[in-house]
Parts: sequence; C-alpha cells; structure tokens
Amino acid sequence: MKRLLIAVIPLLFAASSAAAASSSWVETPGGDVRLVALPASADGTMRAVLDIRLHDGWKTYWRDPGGSGIPPSVAVTGATLTSVGFPAPKRLGDAETHYIGYDRPVRLPLTLDKAAGPITATVFIGMCKEICIPVQAELTVDASDESFANPLEEAAVADAEATLPHGAGNGFKPLSGAWAADGKSVTVRFEAPADGPLPDVFLSGSSSFEFGAASAARLEGDAYVAEVPVLHKPKVFDLAKDPIRLTVRAGEKTMESPLAID
Repeated sequence: MKRLLIAVIPLLFAASSAAAASSSWVETPGGDVRLVALPASADGTMRAVLDIRLHDGWKTYWRDPGGSGIPPSVAVTGATLTSVGFPAPKRLGDAETHYIGYDRPVRLPLTLDKAAGPITATVFIGMCKEICIPVQAELTVDASDESFANPLEEAAVADAEATLPHGAGNGFKPLSGAWAADGKSVTVRFEAPADGPLPDVFLSGSSSFEFGAASAARLEGDAYVAEVPVLHKPKVFDLAKDPIRLTVRAGEKTMESPLAID
C-alpha cells in the first residue's frame, strides 16, 4: 500500500457458496470478484479464472505493483494451485503515487492440479480510486460432478487465457539483462516491433523482489534499452530456479519471457 493509500477502510471479508462451476459474485465498493472453474481433465488438471469486475474509475494491481500497492494473492484449498496468469499491465497513478496494474475489468487465469470436490480460493486484492480498499474474499466452486463445461464458463476461461502476453518470438524477445554495479537497477535489452508506440517495460520476480517504474525505452541500433530500478533485492536468490520475467507492452502487442541477467 505505502504512499498510494490516501485512506484505508476495514478489510471486506466475504464468502460465496458453491454454485456449480461458478461462485457467486462477491460485491465490494470498487468492484466484484468471482471464481470460475471448468471440469477437471483426465489427468486431474483444471483451468479456472479469477474474474475481477472493476467499477468505473477503480483500479487494481499487477503481480508487482511497482513500489506502491497490494499484489494479488490467491490461496486454494481442495486443489493445488500451479500457476496464476497476468495480462500485461499499465502504468497508473502519477509521479508521486506511481503503481502498476489495471484500470478496467481483468481476468486472471488459474491452473489447478489434483482437484477433487469443492474448491475454495481465498483471494486478497487491492482496489483503488480516491481511496484504496484491501479486499479479502473466499470463493467456492464445485465442478466435480460436471461432465461437460458450461459454454459461458468455458468462454470466460478461454477469453482470460487469450489476454495473456505471448511468449518470445522473432522480433519480439528479450536479449539481455545486466545488474548495475550497485545492484540498484537492471538494464534490459530487447527486440520489439518498431512500427508502433515506444514499448513499455515491466519486470517481476519472486515475492522477495520488487521493481520500480522502468525508464522510457530508447532504440539503440536494432534493440530497445530501458533501465528498471530495483526497489528490493533479496540477499539469496536462484534465478535458474525462479527467473525474473520481462513483460513488454508495445501498443496492443504484448510479450512475456524469462530474462537472463548477467
């Protein structure tokens, strides 16, 4: 939360009952949240989505809010949460209260494993307008008796997955990363389409890393270069096991890929 919080109201705790493969909407002043899940596949994996329906003017945060804000947290019982996907974010706020997130409704795809019976997701997110509201909700679904996915639920999950950044490809990929001598920033080099607006750069790592707002990208030869402040760097980390990810937005085109840092 840090500087961004102008005022804080008490946490909103809410629980929704199981309603087939979609939970009820949990309503808050800043927006509504629900969980949608599809029937498990033959190998026990399940596709799901955390659906965040922001109200007009409200915003929520990316996985690394950039020094101000509440990163979304999802904990699941009844299954193993193996991944949470995030669409490419935007820079929000101003120079004094900068943060990274979303200013429109967003769906976060989830991948679950070993699902059996009812599943409850306990989520903790922040929503901001003139004030910031930390929201906690328990969302329960039960798709264990479903043989076929509801078309509307299947479309919701598929639409969410379609918003995720593409992986690295020809002409849109990371090239290198380098720590500054003092460890307080990372210089990122990457390729991106040159026929659109200047790309916007975001870094994220494990929960113990924290990155700030990247400098404006500049074109050097055939590559773009940007510097990203390191707001917090743990003393011990293993980038081979848990790499830092580079996310780039170039107009409507987005890319996300692990970044090798020297």
